[in-house]
Amino acid sequence: MSEGPLHVASPDWRDQIVYFLLTDRFAQGDLSISDQGYGEYDPHDSRCYSGGDLQGIIDYLDYIEALGATSVWITPPVAVQWWNPRVAYGGYHGYWARHFAALDEHVGDLATYQALARALHGRGMYLIQDIVCNHTGDFFSYDGPYQHGDPCHNFVLNTASVPTMRPTQAPFDRNDVRDPEQRAAAIYHWTPSIEHPQDPTQRLEYSLYDLDDLNTSNPSVRAALKQSYAYWIREVGVDAYRIDTAYHVEPDFWRDFLHADDGMHAVAAETGREDFFCFGEILLGSDAYDDSAERVARQYLGPDNAPILDAVISFPWYFTLRRVIAEGKPTDELAHRIRTQMRLHREPLRVPIFIDNHDVDRFATIGGGRGLSQALVLLLTAPGMPIIYYGTEQGFTHRRPAMFADGWGSQGRDAYDREASHFELIARLSSLRLTHAVLRRGDAEPIASNAYEPGLFVLHRAYGNSEALIVINTADAAITDRLRRTPRAEDYQALLALDEATHWHAEGEELALSLPAQGALVLATD
Repeated sequence: MSEGPLHVASPDWRDQIVYFLLTDRFAQGDLSISDQGYGEYDPHDSRCYSGGDLQGIIDYLDYIEALGATSVWITPPVAVQWWNPRVAYGGYHGYWARHFAALDEHVGDLATYQALARALHGRGMYLIQDIVCNHTGDFFSYDGPYQHGDPCHNFVLNTASVPTMRPTQAPFDRNDVRDPEQRAAAIYHWTPSIEHPQDPTQRLEYSLYDLDDLNTSNPSVRAALKQSYAYWIREVGVDAYRIDTAYHVEPDFWRDFLHADDGMHAVAAETGREDFFCFGEILLGSDAYDDSAERVARQYLGPDNAPILDAVISFPWYFTLRRVIAEGKPTDELAHRIRTQMRLHREPLRVPIFIDNHDVDRFATIGGGRGLSQALVLLLTAPGMPIIYYGTEQGFTHRRPAMFADGWGSQGRDAYDREASHFELIARLSSLRLTHAVLRRGDAEPIASNAYEPGLFVLHRAYGNSEALIVINTADAAITDRLRRTPRAEDYQALLALDEATHWHAEGEELALSLPAQGALVLATD
């Protein structure tokens, strides 16, 4: 595939299928950078670097493209704290920054990162970079009770941190509150870990898991973060940002970071990206028939005339799907969740949806192979932008194992099998989604569900003159039912069925359905 340009126009994000990978665990392309000699690299230890890098991603783009993905989301590639002796864990995942505008030595150099962007663009694919604005790594903490009004009390620096004891980028290197000048600079909030996440002050100003909380109201902090992340857009050609821990930063910061004259949207527009997509993480779920998490997300989206984030990843969707498919809750819960998404999100067809990621259990672990298949059918046919977590296509049951033979948890073998059953299912569903616009852009309305127990769930989608029905049976026994008042029943054709035992036929305006236990069926009118 030919090399593409560094800068390309934005896609329609409703049409994207995102492959999310943990760079250190996906593929190893340059063995010479895996071990930096500080004891941080040990592919036999889940806490350490395993050796995945940017060149490895380039080497396996054929694999990702064959799966049907159109965008690749990578974990933060920035320079990080490699090892934190306070918690005996490494920063291989990329979320513990020491320099927001430099690449980590383990992932590769700027030329390699640019080569990844060009390789993706040459395939008509896009690059999504994970970013963090809430915190740096864990370079200071409190050894004893925190005393309000005296942040010097029990304050300690993490002097054994590897490879440095403080961030290497100004102004984030000014992290010793005991120095009057550094304290006055107020780059950090100088706070301990969050103990009461429902307390707004703790949520926004205390440290998440002891990671040093940035004072994002400080103009110097805002300017440095905007300059850092503008760099990756201009120099690498990044097409979108996924924003880590967005809920732990005040909404006003995101409005400035994204929409100011020097914000990310303006910078991206300079490179020809008129729809630089920035979607945030708000790790909240809603109970059954509740929409409190979606309402919090709406606050971070902002009103139509003063937007903040472009979208928020739907954890409520994930938790509901988990309850319905893996835990046997009534399918009506899923119907409610989809209706809520369509009602409360500003652009519901661009809401990022997922079934597993690096912070939650694999769906195959909680729902089994059949449950995973059903979840994938819904992921790729329901409203929203689907995100596939690396290894899901191989039926992984651990959160963060390596896909390459020399990495942690790989059991000594590569895991890039294109004939794996779930790889083939995802590839087929991706093809259907990309071929049938109704599955990407159609309105969505649940038309059948069970209010009391597992059973039938039917989602109707419509776009222009096209319609689709997504039908699943979450029960442990076969179901036979009829959909009445279906005017175009005779026009439907089967796009996919999980089982040969799945049957359907039209009788006037009725659609007779017969699905085996944990079955799924996708129908469309064209």
